[in-house]
Amino acid sequence: MHTKPLIAALFAAAFALPMAASANQGKTSADKTAATQSSASDGGAEAMFKSMDKNGDGFISKDEAAGTPHAKDFAKLDKNADGKLSREEHAAAPEHAKAASNADKPATTASTDTSSTSGKKAY
Repeated sequence: MHTKPLIAALFAAAFALPMAASANQGKTSADKTAATQSSASDGGAEAMFKSMDKNGDGFISKDEAAGTPHAKDFAKLDKNADGKLSREEHAAAPEHAKAASNADKPATTASTDTSSTSGKKAY
């Protein structure tokens, strides 16, 4: 009987099927990584914008902003006074701008003090 080729084929199929299924989900892992990095670097502004833009017109109306942190500052954020927030106007909101500037800074590592009062090294 040909059990070795049969086992090899089953083994290959076990790995090929999950890979094929994940390839058809529309986004590649590179796209997902870029989206994650983008949302981290913009302080979450793009993700929030998409969730607030209920009608998908690319703008946030005053009605769409109701009940959000931007509702009370809507007039101040609406720089061109057209009654809606563009992506740029929304991203310029203080909470997004501050978070984006913090995301652009390199991460710092706290120095660890390995000395102790007893003279023993801490591990």
